[in-house]
Amino acid sequence: MEPAGIVLDLGSVTLPLTSREVFGSDVPLELELGVGKGLFLLEWAVAHPEVGLIGVERVRKYMKVAALRTARKGLANVRLVHTTAEDLLFRCLAEGNLAAAHVYFPDPWPKKRHQKRRFFRPSNVTRLADVLAPGGLLRVKTDHDAYASVIREVLADEPRLAPTAVEAAFEGVPVTNFEVKYARESRQVHRLAYRRV
Repeated sequence: MEPAGIVLDLGSVTLPLTSREVFGSDVPLELELGVGKGLFLLEWAVAHPEVGLIGVERVRKYMKVAALRTARKGLANVRLVHTTAEDLLFRCLAEGNLAAAHVYFPDPWPKKRHQKRRFFRPSNVTRLADVLAPGGLLRVKTDHDAYASVIREVLADEPRLAPTAVEAAFEGVPVTNFEVKYARESRQVHRLAYRRV
């Protein structure tokens, strides 16, 4: 059973989502695509009580873990959505509505026949630029060298997203579960930051 009020039922809320609808006040909205079990999301929510965080996760068992952790911490500034990143972006968010988007360790789909499933493709990046407010920040991490190159290329083709200083963008950003694991394995993590212009 999922904790009440933390998981949004997209069938019973007004779309597109607004911070007033979701959190009851006009707080800046941030989005994490693919929250997993919620390690990053919850640490970020504790550090930033002034923002409303929406986390999307398509794997229900992971979303349930993140929801239970959110409830245990008593966080009022986190809501979770069980759907795909694309559904949330294209159907549930209004243009210019996000202060920031976090995309950490998206599936690289390394097999050539699966690469069409990758999140970072032109249509999704165009939509990310649509929903980010002017000045809004996109933060991305991946451990996959080839996918990092693809992500850079796709983001470079979106004129409304400009690269910004990585160190400043990631200052104070907590690690994810994947990052903890990859640090133990001495795997390089690529960090990318872009601002909506």
